[in-house]
Amino acid sequence: MTRILKNFVLTLFLFLTTMAFAEGTSVPNITGKVVDNDTGQPLEYATVRLFTQDSVFVSGVITDMKGFFSIQAPQGNYIVTIQFMGYETLNVNVKVSGDKSEVQLGRLLLRPDVELLEEVEVIAERSTMSMTLDKRVFNVGKDVSSTAGNAIEVLENIPSVTVDVEGNVSLRGDDGVQILVDGKESGLVGVSTQDALRSLQADMIERIEVVTNPSVRYDAEGTAGIINIVLKKDKRTGFNGSVDLRGGFPFEWGEKMPEPFPFQAGVGTSLNYRLRRFNFFLNYNYNYRDDISDGYTETEYFNGESIYDPDIQNHDDATEITKQTTERIRHREGHTVRGGLDYYISDNDILSFSAMYRMSKGSDNPIVTYRDFFPLENSDIYTVRAEDNYNTRPMQEYTLSYDKYFITKENSLKASIRYFTTEENEWSDIEDSQYNSLFDYENNNPFEHVFQTTDSKEIQRNLQGTVDFVYHLGPNIIEAGAKYTNRFINNIMEVTENDMILDEYTHDFDYNQQVAALYAIYGREWGLFSLQAGARLEYTYLGTEFHNTGESHEQKYLNLFPSAHINYNITENDQMQVSYTRRIRRPGYFMIAPFRSFNDDRNIRLGNPAIRPVFTDSYELSYIKYWEKGNFNLTGYYRHSVDVFRNFTFVEGDVSYSRPENFGLSDDYGLEVVGSLQLFKWWNLNGNLNFFKSVTVGDYNDRHYLTDSYNLGGRIVSKFSINKICDMQITGHYRSPHDEPLGYREANYWADFAASRDVLKGKGTVTLNVRDVFGSRQHGGYSWGDDFWQYSENSWSKTTVTLNFNYRINQQANNRKKNMNTPSDDSYDNMEYSM
Repeated sequence: MTRILKNFVLTLFLFLTTMAFAEGTSVPNITGKVVDNDTGQPLEYATVRLFTQDSVFVSGVITDMKGFFSIQAPQGNYIVTIQFMGYETLNVNVKVSGDKSEVQLGRLLLRPDVELLEEVEVIAERSTMSMTLDKRVFNVGKDVSSTAGNAIEVLENIPSVTVDVEGNVSLRGDDGVQILVDGKESGLVGVSTQDALRSLQADMIERIEVVTNPSVRYDAEGTAGIINIVLKKDKRTGFNGSVDLRGGFPFEWGEKMPEPFPFQAGVGTSLNYRLRRFNFFLNYNYNYRDDISDGYTETEYFNGESIYDPDIQNHDDATEITKQTTERIRHREGHTVRGGLDYYISDNDILSFSAMYRMSKGSDNPIVTYRDFFPLENSDIYTVRAEDNYNTRPMQEYTLSYDKYFITKENSLKASIRYFTTEENEWSDIEDSQYNSLFDYENNNPFEHVFQTTDSKEIQRNLQGTVDFVYHLGPNIIEAGAKYTNRFINNIMEVTENDMILDEYTHDFDYNQQVAALYAIYGREWGLFSLQAGARLEYTYLGTEFHNTGESHEQKYLNLFPSAHINYNITENDQMQVSYTRRIRRPGYFMIAPFRSFNDDRNIRLGNPAIRPVFTDSYELSYIKYWEKGNFNLTGYYRHSVDVFRNFTFVEGDVSYSRPENFGLSDDYGLEVVGSLQLFKWWNLNGNLNFFKSVTVGDYNDRHYLTDSYNLGGRIVSKFSINKICDMQITGHYRSPHDEPLGYREANYWADFAASRDVLKGKGTVTLNVRDVFGSRQHGGYSWGDDFWQYSENSWSKTTVTLNFNYRINQQANNRKKNMNTPSDDSYDNMEYSM
């Protein structure tokens, strides 16, 4: 245990001891659930404030995602005030007796404010994000720029999250992110996270939750934190739904549009029917997408005659120079169907089942041209590698869950089991042609043809089971749970060249990862303070077998992951939190798989079966403030990681090999600002800025490396309405340059534009979206070693224009239905409870 961790535990112990002596006796809790009077739906983030009879403020909280709240109050008479934007304020008189541990207010019904309703709906449609100290919630359906996009494009608009042009997701500069769907691993993410997220359309997503320092109720996986994608499933009474139609095309400024013409299209529908104790839901999505991309790589080889020195940049000593250009059109097409039902056995017992099926197919047609120049011989050789790649990717997923509530909705036992299987079938034909000179290349006169084929099949099976228990005992909260995950992958691939099998690329490989976990959490509130502390025990088994050689590897480790969160409510609008968590990043499937990639025979990726997991200690100090026209969140953080992953490259001849290795220690010191401001009724600004220092120390090939780099990244979003004609949004993104051991990443910046207008008396919305307006987004950087120096840059569909139409079915009508149990005007502001 590090000295920092010891100090943190000691501080936590002293804090608990002090608070225990200070309180002496337990303080009763006032609990309740805030719901919409018309629909009965819970109201998340409603403000609950506690006042004395003399109007002196005592404490305040906000409701959770199910509308529940709990607030401590010593013996006495109080007024509980409940407010939510667009609703009338509710005042409740409460008497707290000293002999009771809890005052239950039950369901508290808020009425929509008729005069403000229309205005509030407009504001809510613009609002995209809500924040708490430990979580940020991004409402996808209300964001203009995410309409007609996919999950990758949605993530690009979320504070703290960064997505590069290749679809790699990172959180505060760390790519160790655990991505979940509805709180669990899903076949919608799959083995290749980038491709899977591109196939998940925004109209299937209800919201995205970002947790930067998760407690032990979450998996310990993910050194940077967790991103949870919550899919749509409505629960409003009656029948309602929506339909989305979209179309568009990618293009590159100043370039001729390739043939055949690339375009993007799709249709999606979300339907829901609630009848008494049954709730049925169904989603369907069809997606057709073409992407165009290009890339450039220049590599200098030194072949042992000299060594590349980054201090003097001795490029003239290179014995061979290769300039590689890539042009690519990638096509994806898929159907996704998801449906299920919720059965309310009773008000406190809910049984849910859902099933999902996806079938996608695609093609990839890269043309790679190599120009090999030999300075000493003053000669050129040209090689063209043209590939026709095709794939199919079926997926099936089944989830069964049971929720049981005790006394109040705050006390629950939840259990679920999920099973999914994914399959990826991929085959390709490759023609490799070599030309002796520029003249032969321009006249298509090769001196040698090589014909290659690949045929691969990958099957994944994943089984997950979870049990979670939460119980409130006065001011005390006890949580416990267990989880088991079993993930198996088999990958078989055969590669031939001129009808001869290439043994070095042909393989049969098995991967099996099992994780069993137990956790326990204790929480308590002391007036304005609240504490949550817990521990999670995880056992990991990781086994691989490479059938070609009979080589097998096993890793087994048992680890304890503590977490602690201390909150302080300065006022009802000002909160602070200090937190600590320990996290793990297990090596992924592609990191471990020992076989060679084959899509580019000059740049080959290798796995490392012996690579070890990364362990991270994460500390955060956060402050959040709410006011009438905005909110502000300031977070300072520190991450200390051991055995960090780094990809290192070595060359043999004119072929580069990249392989992940464990590389020393990493320390990140950061400051992040997230905020939103309603400047005027028609203009909203929000954004985030992340500044951090990254220090990496390690050894590779008997050399010691120290990298000290300062990094800046962020985005700003300007949303405004033009005379009730349309809503518009402009988003700017920026990532600063970044130093790495044996490498350097260039800065990256781009801008997006979107505009939307309601039509058909508010039942429909038309949205125009232009991503990467100026075509400036690309990924570029340098890397080097003793025998080579390399520069590369890549881009995916630099500019994309899409048009989306959304039609809502019977949704507004349901919001106006009256509840027969509506309290009278006389009782609404004079409700009384005592215990």
